Amino acid sequence: MIKKFLFILFLSFLFCNKGFSKTNEELRAEYVLSNMQQDYITCYSFYKIGAEYIRKSNGKQDIIEGVEKSSDTCLKLAHETGELMGMTLKEMSSKVENEMKKQLDQIDNDFNNAAILLNKYASQSKSLIENKKQRILFWEKKSIDKFNE
Repeated sequence: MIKKFLFILFLSFLFCNKGFSKTNEELRAEYVLSNMQQDYITCYSFYKIGAEYIRKSNGKQDIIEGVEKSSDTCLKLAHETGELMGMTLKEMSSKVENEMKKQLDQIDNDFNNAAILLNKYASQSKSLIENKKQRILFWEKKSIDKFNE
């Protein structure tokens, strides 16, 4: 459902343009999609690292599976959003690798420091999965502020 919403939003902005330069609507659509994709990538990395931490600390299998499922959902949404933006698989993979490295650097590649990521990303990641529309509206508002100056 969110994929359809993003796709319709993106296409509606593209087809409204009759000239060669990008309109504010197109710029806003790109901004929303780009930021949503980054949010999904950030959450994917957070969940992957979290699952590994739980696994290494002998956590319960059902918890690991739940966290892995959340990471899979985020990765799927990141790729769907990237496809809407016309990104290649290589470009998307590079963004995921960069975010994973960034988060691993934040914990000094030590899963025992995973609480740093928990404090930083848990609430946002949970909210993103549970209420994507709210996050889209957040980025839409930011895009209006940015491109209607």
